Amino acid sequence: MIKHILVPTDGSEQALIGVRYAVAVAKHLGATIHGLHVVDVKLLEGPFLRDVAASLGTAPFANYQGNISMILEERGEAALSAVVQQCELAQVPYTTEQATGPVPRTIVEQSELREMIVLGRSGEHSEWLGGLLGSTTEAVVRHARRPVLITNNEAPKSSHFLVAYDGSSNAKRALQAGAEYASAWNAPLDVLVISAKAEPIVAEAEKYLQPHALEIHVEVRDGDPSETIVAYAAERAVDLLIMGAYGHTKVRELVVGSTTAYAMNHAPCPMLMAR
Repeated sequence: MIKHILVPTDGSEQALIGVRYAVAVAKHLGATIHGLHVVDVKLLEGPFLRDVAASLGTAPFANYQGNISMILEERGEAALSAVVQQCELAQVPYTTEQATGPVPRTIVEQSELREMIVLGRSGEHSEWLGGLLGSTTEAVVRHARRPVLITNNEAPKSSHFLVAYDGSSNAKRALQAGAEYASAWNAPLDVLVISAKAEPIVAEAEKYLQPHALEIHVEVRDGDPSETIVAYAAERAVDLLIMGAYGHTKVRELVVGSTTAYAMNHAPCPMLMAR
C-alpha cells in the first residue's frame, strides 16, 4: 500500500506537473507527500565557481560560493513552497526538505522510506527527461529501489492501465504494482506479452491476477519490445503504463539500448517503473 510519495522538484513547470499529479494520487490513496529540493553540489564546487569568476573577469571565490549557495537555497524554498501550496489546497498531508548533494543520488537516498517517487516531465526536452543517457530521471530510475512514476499529465486518470510483462524479476514487480494500482483505482488492466514463446508467461500472469478480481485483457504480440509497448499503449489509449525498470543485462543495454529508456522517451502516457 502506498502511503508515502517522494516528489523531487526544481521549481520548473515540468516539476510542478509532477507535484500536481502526485498530490492527486496521494489524495486518492490517503498518502503523504514528501517534497524534496536538491541543491546540486556541483554548482558549489571550485571548478564551476572559477568558470563563473573568469566569465565575469573578477578574482575567483570573491564570496561567490556564499552568494550562489544563498541563491540556490532561495530557489529551493520557492520550489518547495509550491509543493506546500498544492498539498494544502488538496488537504493532503505533507513534509518538505531541502538537501545538498549529487541530485540523482540524493533523490534515491531520500526515497528509502517512501513507497514511490514521482517526477514530472513535459515533452522530449524537459529538464527531468532530456532523452539522453545520464539524465537525472534515468539515473534515478536505474538506481532507485522504489517504483518511479514519470508523468506529463497533471491529473491521474483511471479508465485503463497497462502492464508490459515478460516474466523477468522486475516485470513480476510491475505486475504486482499493476494489480495494486488497478484495484485501488477500480480500473481495467491490460497485460501485454511480447514473446515467441508466450504461453507460460501468459499463464503465469493470469494465475497471479486471478484472485484480484480485476477486469483483465491479455494481449500477445511479436516485434521489437520497445516500439511494440509504446504503440500498444497509444493504440489502447491507456492512462498508465507499468513496466519493469531495465530488465535486461547491463551489457545488452549498452549494446542495443533499453526498452525502459525508449518507453521513457516515447510513451504517450504516464509511466510507472518497478524494480
